[in-house]
Amino acid sequence: MLVYIEFISRRPGVSLEAFHFAAARGQAGWAGDYEEDQLVLNLGRTFRTGPQPGYLAIWYSREAGLERIGDWDEIFKSGVAAHFEEPFRLAAQIDFAGCYEPLVEPVRGSKGPYYGEWFDFAPGVSRDDVAALFEERRARHGALELNLLVDRIGKLGPEPRGFAVWRAPTFGALEEIARELDGVDAPIRLIQAAFYENLGEETI
Repeated sequence: MLVYIEFISRRPGVSLEAFHFAAARGQAGWAGDYEEDQLVLNLGRTFRTGPQPGYLAIWYSREAGLERIGDWDEIFKSGVAAHFEEPFRLAAQIDFAGCYEPLVEPVRGSKGPYYGEWFDFAPGVSRDDVAALFEERRARHGALELNLLVDRIGKLGPEPRGFAVWRAPTFGALEEIARELDGVDAPIRLIQAAFYENLGEETI
């Protein structure tokens, strides 16, 4: 199982409307043509919280690992995806990307807002320990949906290694979870958090 996260920014001089159109069309085009790659989340940073670049496309290939990268390489080099990839490149750029493994089954997003947590593992902590923590948190925060919990594959991605995304009915519903990791060092240490909305619904 592979989760591939694209960290995307808008090209200088491109209007927000043109960026939204091209990015959404490009991502939807790929998801429509290659159903083995599920677009779990297509997010934009909102209210200026969290790290740059501010846009994330999160793909889940349930039946493949890193060999899926080889498949993509062949597709790009063949040119068969150019009809939606070229318009995407005119308006958006993928600044970097990361390869991850899911610690729980990813859940496709619906309507935001979303809360993202970038975190590191404490020394000696296993993936099972981290998954257990998030399962316990999910049980306690019944109003929230855990859409994503991933751990980076080796060093194939930016720091920190772990990332989680929660969906909430309102921003106010995130009050408790946004505070509960303050001062906590194990089994994870929260590095940064962010608010997100679906692409096109973010507040700049």
